Amino acid sequence: MLHSRSSRNGNLRGRAIVAALLVGGALGCGGTKALHVGAPVTVDKPVSIAALAEAPESFAGQTVLLEGTVKAVCQGMGCWVEVQDAKGASFLARSLDDSVLLPKDCAGRKVAVQGVVTAMPQEAHTEPTEAAGHVCPKPEYVVATSGATLR
Repeated sequence: MLHSRSSRNGNLRGRAIVAALLVGGALGCGGTKALHVGAPVTVDKPVSIAALAEAPESFAGQTVLLEGTVKAVCQGMGCWVEVQDAKGASFLARSLDDSVLLPKDCAGRKVAVQGVVTAMPQEAHTEPTEAAGHVCPKPEYVVATSGATLR
């Protein structure tokens, strides 16, 4: 079967466009790249966020892994993130020394946060932005973030 040159060129052009779209998608163009901050996440098995939220004192001092979706994030510095599981339970992870900061626009992304379950003194951690009207939550317990990975 013979094809005209113009139909072959049109077909090649179509294939080139499809190939460019596939390559762009594979390279993450237009997508959100994974981001790791802080120490490596080394805990393999995530803790039940519902169980942690129900009785955080029973986890105090333990290094845990929270996995879920970012429900909320600090709009001052990015020093805390609220991690929510698929059933709606959530728990706050916070960088107590401000060494692990997450992007302020990460709400809705998947996240893995590792840290130690820590009782929070109510007067601890005042951000410079609190004077400008930004107030950080002050829960009784947090996961003191040592490392996090956003996907």
